[in-house]
Amino acid sequence: MKPLNYVILILTVLFSISPVSAWNNHAGITYLILREHWKLKPPANVKVESLESFLLKEKNSLAQVLNEADSFIASKLPHCPIPSEDLKFDPIKMKADTAVPLFFKALRVNPSHKPALYKQAADVLAKKPSSLLKEITTLHELGKLTNETFLPLSVGTSVTPAEVLITAVDEPDYDLDMYLFSDSDSEFGKVYGFGEQSFGNPKYEFSSQAPFHMGFYHESSLIFTLAGFLKKTYPEYRIYQFTKLSEHAFKTGHPYWGYRFAGWALHYIQDLTQPYHSSVLPRVGAGKQIGVQLLAMIGLPGSKEKMIDYISNRHTLIEEYQYYLIKDLLFTRNKDHIVYRSLQTTPNTNSVSTFDFDSVRNVISKQAYDAAIEADYEIEQLGILKYEMVYEESHPIHKILAKLLANTSSQTRSYLDSLKVP
Repeated sequence: MKPLNYVILILTVLFSISPVSAWNNHAGITYLILREHWKLKPPANVKVESLESFLLKEKNSLAQVLNEADSFIASKLPHCPIPSEDLKFDPIKMKADTAVPLFFKALRVNPSHKPALYKQAADVLAKKPSSLLKEITTLHELGKLTNETFLPLSVGTSVTPAEVLITAVDEPDYDLDMYLFSDSDSEFGKVYGFGEQSFGNPKYEFSSQAPFHMGFYHESSLIFTLAGFLKKTYPEYRIYQFTKLSEHAFKTGHPYWGYRFAGWALHYIQDLTQPYHSSVLPRVGAGKQIGVQLLAMIGLPGSKEKMIDYISNRHTLIEEYQYYLIKDLLFTRNKDHIVYRSLQTTPNTNSVSTFDFDSVRNVISKQAYDAAIEADYEIEQLGILKYEMVYEESHPIHKILAKLLANTSSQTRSYLDSLKVP
């Protein structure tokens, strides 16, 4: 089979699944994890601070933090070059009305992102869409955000670190990574230096962020040879950026932003614990992938279409079901439920003991990749095509989710324990 045809197969699969988020309920998952993790020794409350205030107070030191982060990433990820000079953080340009958009451009995120001051009440189901939605996201398709409850915060308000993290961990899905590529039909995408979008659809909201929220690091050498674009992913970039900003915020006396940046980084870590965000085609070896493409080329597309449908359906099912199950557990507080317990256990032996850049790929993503084959098979055996309702506690889907979310819990706890909080 020609390499181009193989590439088309992979792209077809990725186009069919990449608009889907990873774990649909980052805030709810994190809420349940932190109820136990910080129960005995909760960190001190912090005072709410605007991003503009943080930037203006620390503008002279932030340039070095961001430049060092960009240089480090460029040395690790050849497809993520250092930003152009006119994008770099310049303290001289930092004025009250320009600081936030210039900061976002230096980070190479969506400059329209809104760093509003609010908290997400993950354990409250909204009766109607929050009036704050227009203040926290530019999304046109609000999806499940209309189910969430958001409460405004004022500068100086005392909040718990858990409240900050639970809110922040969802934010990267609100528009932070959307339209960042040269073919995204955005002005900033043309100058950010990421080139054309490697997979997903650059024209659509959620799909335009796909390469920032998926990381395929452990596919076979044959797959990478035929589909080298799979290497062009960026979650490591975001995790490193926001972790360094978190460290700097804590170091310079801005704990609110220390936790909020950490929450942003944690989003991508949790994304990579989802098997379908770390494995392109679980249980489908390169030989089978090539075989179904060959059949399609001679006029027998049934096997290829069936494979794509199966993979995209299982991906969608596990995420949709997880969202509604977590909501149910937040309200029922059923601590005996296997999934509830999985989120409140201590880290397992495969969690990151010392978090660093290399552990994202070598431990966190690898653990999800290794879990993908078994999880995909078990989901297939359920015979469920799409989410319909939350099943009784003994249903086998809960055992599958418990195993996967135990990994999410482990990696979340390990990352939080690594934070350099004074």
